[in-house]
Amino acid sequence: MAEQEREAPAQHKFKVQMYDFACEGLPEYDRSEWFLKINYDGFKIFKTDHEISTTTPEWGFKAGFVYVMSYLEKLKNRTLFIQCFDRRSMSVIGQASIDLQTVACGPAHFKLTLKAAGSEESKGSVKFTCVMKMISQDLTVVLRDMKLTMMGNPAAARIDVTTTLDASQRLTFPHSEVGLYTGPYSVQLDTTLGDLLKAPAYEHLQFDVVDESGIKQGEAQLLFRSAFNAKSAVSYPFSIEVTYSSHLPGEEEPENIGRIGDLEGNICYQNLPDYAQMVGGLNVDGQIEDGFWLIKGLPFPASMTDPPPLWQDPAERDKLAELLADVAEQPDDADNEACLDDLDDETFYSALDQIDMPLPWEKRRATGPPGSNNNRMYFVDPRSRRTTYKDPRFVPENWDQRIDAATGKVYFHYHKVRGSTYIDPRGCPKDWEMRLSKDGDAFFAYTPAMRTTWADPRGLPENIEMCLDDRGRLYFKDHQAKGTAWQDPRDDQQEVLLTQWRHAQMTRWLKEQVFSELENIKQRLDEEQEEGENEDDAGDRPPGR
Repeated sequence: MAEQEREAPAQHKFKVQMYDFACEGLPEYDRSEWFLKINYDGFKIFKTDHEISTTTPEWGFKAGFVYVMSYLEKLKNRTLFIQCFDRRSMSVIGQASIDLQTVACGPAHFKLTLKAAGSEESKGSVKFTCVMKMISQDLTVVLRDMKLTMMGNPAAARIDVTTTLDASQRLTFPHSEVGLYTGPYSVQLDTTLGDLLKAPAYEHLQFDVVDESGIKQGEAQLLFRSAFNAKSAVSYPFSIEVTYSSHLPGEEEPENIGRIGDLEGNICYQNLPDYAQMVGGLNVDGQIEDGFWLIKGLPFPASMTDPPPLWQDPAERDKLAELLADVAEQPDDADNEACLDDLDDETFYSALDQIDMPLPWEKRRATGPPGSNNNRMYFVDPRSRRTTYKDPRFVPENWDQRIDAATGKVYFHYHKVRGSTYIDPRGCPKDWEMRLSKDGDAFFAYTPAMRTTWADPRGLPENIEMCLDDRGRLYFKDHQAKGTAWQDPRDDQQEVLLTQWRHAQMTRWLKEQVFSELENIKQRLDEEQEEGENEDDAGDRPPGR
């Protein structure tokens, strides 16, 4: 029997653009004529024009091509190799290289040291931009288990679906009397991750809701970036608003009258590209300076011990900068409490929405009929596959919020003793922290006196502070009366008043956490501005510009 033919390996394709080549610190030669030879894994080899009598030559050279390879695991062994020549002697002055795996998942900007052949002697450096986008010609977007409601009730309609990435791609969910569309429905795209997830020109799916008479009753948009999982074929639940626009007499543009319904379902992606370059940043001899992860879960350069920070598009950074400006507009002598007082509810919740979730938690938006906590945030714990409305952020060090898979109850795990409790450890005043004994009992440590107590320091009036003296005795400072007392002000108080105190104290504590995080983000934004990291992804810039 003849040996069966082996199946041909898959062909992986990358869209490559190279431009902005320049050198710095080259040797000073009389009448030098510099040029570069660029070897892209032997797949493409280019030479630049000559630059005469300068130690800092720049070339207007640019190249674009599609790089093809069969085995992605060999990408780390493939190189981009650059040599700098002096045309007079045709000798190599210096050379540099970088592996293509680092190019594919690192920054698009490079600064590499040119070294003399066979030695580590520096002969200057070469700077350039290399955009390397992995292409998927059959990236498939799959939609399943969709449900349409209008004004809180199941809606009878068909849904027409298009995408901004390819106007020729169209789907139709057939008319359903109860607004249920099981699917699966799929659309196939020829794209890259950088193009799929780019911002602020967000690519999205457009859903048009059409009644039985063929009249459009509403529309919804699902941004790919807002409903994406870097793992192929993993479902991601989504819920989006259905809105309606109407032409008013005398108005040229339609006016959006707002939300009239909701569309929810599941989306997943098949045949995703493995690689996408970082946003911004600089590759200096293989070491990464600054830059951001396009999306969580993608490969990043092997020289990095930790993943890069996640990218946030400029519109969101501008929104956050406005929040920071609102908080920062205080007199120079204003204290922290004054800033917190000016953090109104809308600003506060907008700021809270920008703060990252602790791993492995995820946040989602709830949906429901009008008046029933529409768009309320809830939180998913992948470990238990359970959800809760209790926010897992700002849990103290050594603590972890979890959900009991069997009961659905939220509990808190204390890593130091590997014990758990239903008592929330958050909200302790300054200098206090909650701990757990080996028997699972909660107690509280006061760091100034290095003493502990069973008494809870939380839930006191705003002007009262609980303390321990050096002998571990409990006393209370009254900052308003500027005195101290042994008597706990919570003794013999009605539960309704105690509840009010606890709620007010927890609100103050939460605002302090958000304010502190805003300050940290502001510092990072300032650093990014200094480094010029607020620019758009270099890969979206046409060559030569």
